[in-house]
Amino acid sequence: MEIFILLSLALFSDAMVMDEKVKSGIELDTVSANCNYDAHYKDHTKYWCRGYFRNSCNIVALTPNSTNRVVLKDTGSQLIITVSCLVKEDTGWYWCGIQRDFARDDMDFTQLIVTDNGDGRATGFSPGPSGNRNLSCRTSKAIQKAEGSRMSILIICILITGLWIIFIVSHLSREMRSQRNRGVTGKSITRSSQPSQAPSVVSIPL
Repeated sequence: MEIFILLSLALFSDAMVMDEKVKSGIELDTVSANCNYDAHYKDHTKYWCRGYFRNSCNIVALTPNSTNRVVLKDTGSQLIITVSCLVKEDTGWYWCGIQRDFARDDMDFTQLIVTDNGDGRATGFSPGPSGNRNLSCRTSKAIQKAEGSRMSILIICILITGLWIIFIVSHLSREMRSQRNRGVTGKSITRSSQPSQAPSVVSIPL
């Protein structure tokens, strides 16, 4: 009976429904999306992906996991997606999806528009203490930039140290070869400077 119900849901219903088709947010703030689904799919894996076409969208996060900026919460009948520290590059098309066993994944989409001022506020935007979030996002970005700078400096130092070691080894090798060559040349000169002795003739009286 349960299999029949799942097949009916897969063929004749939308298992995943996005609350709104267009969402807006402000840079460094937070936006949320709610995707409702039938309770029969509560144990199925859900996901959030980005891309204009559903068949080629790139998965950003899968339940029960989240990322630094994307948090997924599965309530058993609703998938809540929260994206924090928005940037303009986040503007685009997104899909919430549910993995199904008897049909292709059911998905629904929304368009996210990120603006740099307060004119972009729209339904679906998560209000709250944006000042604190902005400060947190800026701090996080500053830390990421600092870590990136430290990593770059570390890589440069490693490269310089490696080049210096190669130079020292090469220089020592040349010195050792030069010393060996001088030693061989000195031995050759010493041998060639020794006078040759003529064989002595012993006379035997008759």
